[in-house]
Amino acid sequence: MPATTSQTPQAATMRAEIDTLRAIVCLILVLHHMVGISPAYGLELPLDHPISILSHTTEDMRMPIFSFISGMVFARATGLWPDARTTIRKKARRLLLPMPSVGTLFWLARRMAGTAQPPLPLTYVTSFAHFWFLQASFLIMTTAVLLVCLVGGSWHRHIAAGLGLLGIAWWGLGLIPLPATNWFSITDATFLLPFFMSGYLTTQTPNVRQALRSAPWARPLGALLLAVGLFIGFRLATQDLILTGTPRRLLAIALGFSACFGLLMLRPHQARLADIGTKAYVIYLFHVFFTAAVTLAWWQLGTPGNLWAVTALGVLLGMAGPILLQRLILRSPVAAQTFLGLPASKVRDVLRKEKERAPAGARPSNL
Repeated sequence: MPATTSQTPQAATMRAEIDTLRAIVCLILVLHHMVGISPAYGLELPLDHPISILSHTTEDMRMPIFSFISGMVFARATGLWPDARTTIRKKARRLLLPMPSVGTLFWLARRMAGTAQPPLPLTYVTSFAHFWFLQASFLIMTTAVLLVCLVGGSWHRHIAAGLGLLGIAWWGLGLIPLPATNWFSITDATFLLPFFMSGYLTTQTPNVRQALRSAPWARPLGALLLAVGLFIGFRLATQDLILTGTPRRLLAIALGFSACFGLLMLRPHQARLADIGTKAYVIYLFHVFFTAAVTLAWWQLGTPGNLWAVTALGVLLGMAGPILLQRLILRSPVAAQTFLGLPASKVRDVLRKEKERAPAGARPSNL
């Protein structure tokens, strides 16, 4: 199971494309938390408001794309799975250290704002806010690593395909009962399994990956998949299409795949976005503090100004705030490990690459 580590021009271009995708998903994620999941949250917009419709159109696409990209990067990083203990330890540090540290800060901020929420200890072991993605991703990665180590490295693609199908059967078709309590976001992990494993298999199947990137039909098909997915998402957001139960879950999976493979085949690549995409993790962790601050200030001031301008300001601060915050965090190795899951050696590497990065370009980053 070879890992791609060389930085050939093609590899650098592929990495820049992935980072561009990360930035795009960060934008729609920050918009989602600015608007809120329903009229009771965020800007408290009615469901038929254009900004609300814009946000909810991508509801079934945001986290599948994140998970798909995680699967692609995970396949490059794990190599031949030489040491399950090392791999799991690294993923625990990267995912499970920021989860309680940043999650606790967010819990305290919401408590100070008077928001009802579960007891703090419960947030460490069940789904809480957007931190569920960290728990679910750790479960997926750990399960994959252990299964490959138990069964054998030569079966890694079969295991990935099996886990992806398991997610469709478990979450999509409901063939296996989901737990009553979403312990460690296991329900969310079953939803993300098909996307993570598809990203993994895409990286680990070079012929397929190359065809999806460079075949003459790739970009037209990618545009079609994405357009159809957005159209269906728009109809769901406007409630012109109403589905429940198994059909709705299967449609969510289909929309996730349309976005993942549509964007992969379109190969968007923009230097500024790619640079932002290298900061996707810190944006993911901390953007809610900045969007919440804008929303709270807007309410406290009596909802002044144009709503589109307020939304744009929230998205801008939700993207830029965490990037500036990362610069402060990286000054302290302890803070970098606590809040970003980065060891001291990695902090030095990140700082070196930040100094080397040209102002006009977006050099690939290992973040």
